[in-house]
Amino acid sequence: MSIVVGHASEVRRGIRFEFGKNWRRFLGTLTDERIAIAEQSLVEYLQQPRLDGLRFLDIGSGSGLFSLAARRLGASVTSFDYDPQSVACTAELRRRYFPDDPRWRVLRGSVLDRDFLARLEPTDIVYSWGVLHHTGAMATAFANIEPLVPIGGLLFIAIYNDLGVVTDRWWQIKRRYNALPRPLRLPYALGIIGACEMRILAGHVRQRDLRGYLRTWPDYKRSSVRGMSRWHDWIDWIGGFPYERATVEAIIDNFAANGFRLAKLVDRRSGYGCNEFVFRREAPRATWIDQSIPGSRLLGRRFGIALREPQPEADGGLTGRVGDDQPYSQGARWFALQEEHLLGEIAAPDTGGTVRIPPAFAAALAGPAPLRLVAGCMESVAGPFVHQSGHMWQIFAPQLCRLADNAHTPNRHHQSPVFVFEDERQLAFPHSNHADIRSQGAGRFSHWGDHIYFSTSDGSDPNRNDRLYRLVYPQSGMRLVKTA
Repeated sequence: MSIVVGHASEVRRGIRFEFGKNWRRFLGTLTDERIAIAEQSLVEYLQQPRLDGLRFLDIGSGSGLFSLAARRLGASVTSFDYDPQSVACTAELRRRYFPDDPRWRVLRGSVLDRDFLARLEPTDIVYSWGVLHHTGAMATAFANIEPLVPIGGLLFIAIYNDLGVVTDRWWQIKRRYNALPRPLRLPYALGIIGACEMRILAGHVRQRDLRGYLRTWPDYKRSSVRGMSRWHDWIDWIGGFPYERATVEAIIDNFAANGFRLAKLVDRRSGYGCNEFVFRREAPRATWIDQSIPGSRLLGRRFGIALREPQPEADGGLTGRVGDDQPYSQGARWFALQEEHLLGEIAAPDTGGTVRIPPAFAAALAGPAPLRLVAGCMESVAGPFVHQSGHMWQIFAPQLCRLADNAHTPNRHHQSPVFVFEDERQLAFPHSNHADIRSQGAGRFSHWGDHIYFSTSDGSDPNRNDRLYRLVYPQSGMRLVKTA
């Protein structure tokens, strides 16, 4: 099936949103100010004031705004998109601002088409903002773009955040929008937008800041940091299908396994939007680049020390080492974790930094995710747990008050290093909004003041589900693992 027929067929079957049609309308609102904001966005993320002499590949160019921004910054640009109207939008911007320019190519193609990609040369900067999660095969798209980034090249992508059941609900909303007859789509979208905007308005009214709400629409092009339109972004969000999403950790590990090191992260793990990543390629495919993740929702990825040079032992265990440069103190208890799974307590490293992983823990390792070690404390929590409302339960923990999130520190929403484990699995979403804990549950929790407010992973009553709840946190005074 040709690319043209394939796209049209998917639109007719209600399984693909016509992004290009939305971008065509957006071009009617494009101003010099929006273009300047887009340019500044690239400068800040790529940490380069100009792109002269560099090659820029825009995968899924959409409106063409960021291809235009890159070209104005001096790059040689290749733009392509799967949607024919998006290709037309990008070509129109080229016609308006760089007519007949040999240093800006506009192509029709798919990031899932390896034959097409094979005709493209590796590029200094590969850019794909909010695109790869709309392909219907995000993992394949990730694998396909890796060869396009040479050693030393940059990869700038944005991928929808995974909020569990919340994003599951948005998948249903998007799927329903595209399945509706065309005349019903706008009323459906207006209903969704109206409900969401009313909640935003209510927050401003409670703060007696009605003018602040009214400013959110005209100021959106600046507050979005990308020069975009709030209305067109709303339609793109509600209609955007196919739709996949991933956690920050999943994206970083996917590319870390193939020689990419994180250079910049904009983490929106508490919201619906896109997490933004800039990676620099340091090594070829299948070379693991170990790195911690600032503010990670996983204890091991935020505070963990990777086990270096693991070697199997005759009894099935592992022996490895921790570096002399790692921040830990003598006398701490040590725990082994793989992603959200707590394998258990291990013996502290010896004076040479050697660590032994028992056979039972080694046997429990699954997949390529690294084994990480945390020096810290673990406390079992005895019930009865106090029910607040909805899915939210309460643990009284005055002994941990000094570590809690609070209203007085600049980083109050991510201060607490305390994580809640249900049996051997970490509950999924620390630092959650209390309203979300009540309404969504699914392992959300918050450490605030004297209390830990939490929800169980499946909505069950923690006083009756026969599960062990434990609090695990790094040793007092332990610093975050350094990032490059």
